Amino acid sequence: MKNEKQDLDNLFAHFNGQWDTEEPANRHEDRFLDRLEGKNKKKKGLLLWLAMPTAAAILIMFGIWTIYKPGADTHAGAQTAAVKLSPKAQEAQSYFKGIIQKELAKVEKEDSPETKMLVKDALLRMDALEKDYEKLNNEVLTKGENKQIIHAMITNLQTRISFLEDVLTKIENIKKLKENYHENSNT
Repeated sequence: MKNEKQDLDNLFAHFNGQWDTEEPANRHEDRFLDRLEGKNKKKKGLLLWLAMPTAAAILIMFGIWTIYKPGADTHAGAQTAAVKLSPKAQEAQSYFKGIIQKELAKVEKEDSPETKMLVKDALLRMDALEKDYEKLNNEVLTKGENKQIIHAMITNLQTRISFLEDVLTKIENIKKLKENYHENSNT
């Protein structure tokens, strides 16, 4: 027991005078706890945003499967050229478009001098994806609803949601860099 105590004393004697005993700056602990809480909230939100599109995609695929069962009459869709989307596909489309509108509003809200180019580029890319989606809608009107077109439409909507989430993450990183810069320049 005495040998162990002497070993510990010798170990810590080697570090004597090297310990950092200064107090952290005012509100250091509060800022640390605020950041810690913010990260935990983001993880929960990200998980929720990843689960919703997946659930919607499963719902759409189930709807498509019930409409196009193997052995069903394939000529019925060819007879009516101006077929609209099935109710389940319309419901899923509305769901995805609602998410896209909310995410797009968040991106537009973050338009600042630091993020101006990023937001502008994001809006241009969203317009291009919207034009692609309109082409797919026109295909449904001319050729009728089929699995490939519906899958392409779902992929387009999911791509837009993922893209907007990436843009929001980049904006958040820019804001953190700016905040860190100001913290470091103020100390």
